[in-house]
Amino acid sequence: MSDDSDRRKNISEGMSDKTFARFSKFIQTEVGIKMPDAKKTMLQARLQKRLWKLGLTSFDEYCDYLFSHEGLEQELAQMIDVVTTNKTEFFRESKHFEYLVEHALPNLIKRKGLREEFTIWCAGCSTGEEPYSIAMVLNDFTEQYPDFHFFVLGTDISTRALEQAKIGIYEEERIDPVPLPMRRKYLLKSKEKGKGFVRVIPELRAFVKFRRLNFMDKNFGLRESADIIFCRNVIIYFDRLTQEGVLDRICSYLNPGGYLFTGHSETLNGMNLPLIPVAHTVYQQNDLVARGQDLPVIYLKPAELCIADKPTIVRTVLGSCLAVTMFNRRLGVSAICHALLPDHSLEDRQNNDSLARFKYVSSVIPEMVAKLRHYGIKPNEIEVKMFGGAETLNSQLEQARNQPVGKLNVETALKVIAAEGLRVDSSDVGGAFGRKIFFYTHTGEVLLKRLKSGIFSSY
Repeated sequence: MSDDSDRRKNISEGMSDKTFARFSKFIQTEVGIKMPDAKKTMLQARLQKRLWKLGLTSFDEYCDYLFSHEGLEQELAQMIDVVTTNKTEFFRESKHFEYLVEHALPNLIKRKGLREEFTIWCAGCSTGEEPYSIAMVLNDFTEQYPDFHFFVLGTDISTRALEQAKIGIYEEERIDPVPLPMRRKYLLKSKEKGKGFVRVIPELRAFVKFRRLNFMDKNFGLRESADIIFCRNVIIYFDRLTQEGVLDRICSYLNPGGYLFTGHSETLNGMNLPLIPVAHTVYQQNDLVARGQDLPVIYLKPAELCIADKPTIVRTVLGSCLAVTMFNRRLGVSAICHALLPDHSLEDRQNNDSLARFKYVSSVIPEMVAKLRHYGIKPNEIEVKMFGGAETLNSQLEQARNQPVGKLNVETALKVIAAEGLRVDSSDVGGAFGRKIFFYTHTGEVLLKRLKSGIFSSY
């Protein structure tokens, strides 16, 4: 007893600044976790348990042992388990699970069908509550889509956390966030009264596999690519440069059109990643971003029309104005306009200004169709999309005074498009705020950013 007390007394003398600096640099390099001076007391408290376990009497002694050949082989994983944070819970940030079911999964099914298995990667899965929450949601989703098959991969740096995750046993108080129908369906209570534990049923555990992974490794070594990645409340422990490097490697495993869910306190603003925000802390891998990096860009001004038969990105900003895009897939020929008003003013009619026709919805759309006909393109070969028409400005035209210009633009466009024998394939119109669009002329795709929310969508 006295030896143990003496050992603890010696340890309580504290960690020197030199030793802390050595630990801090190593932890940030190997694990990515920032360890500023303010965390010295926390690190000392956590490492004390390892010193007691090993029978060491000082942090200097532990430091020397850790960096020895034997220590790196036998103690490194233990030290990482001690310094990493394993805070997690079932159904944390529940809005993400709603978005998963209502938007992400239906969009992915529309994109890739149901022939292939869907892979969901939970990066930084801790003790397993998150991957099991995902598995519960996905298994319920199969009731709506019986041909939907999935696999959940959970990875973490902590071997201790992964062992607990594989077992799938939790204190009963931890399952409060789990909806009652899912508790009854997926969790088993301990047969021993008073124990207060539950276990994830084996049928659900079979959908989830766990693997150790260190985000600091240059190559994660994963065989799988993922349709959806949850990496939540993990990168907040890294510095900005490390965050971007980790996320860039994570994105390399995300399938085209796949989704990345991050923590609500984490931001990707300013990072050079192939992602667009589609909801709060939800991002989508956008192959338009990757494909468009080397293309020429045209800035389309109001009252302009662009015809393109070579790969180009046309960008423009819309308020009440309307952009109509047309695309012929057979030839890869496109057209886009930026119209300001629904119909000609009396002054323009009197002046007979030929360029003014690009200013008006009623005349620019027939002009677009006529120019595409010069390429031998028939109306039934044209894909039409429509954007803008926000209700930000009232009309001053006598026949529609004080009506929203955006609404009139949209109504006029629909009539003219129908008169030309065309139909609108997709659109994003109306509302109170403007839009910025990027039109990829060689694919007919449009990347749209809503100016108020900053959220992107693809059409």
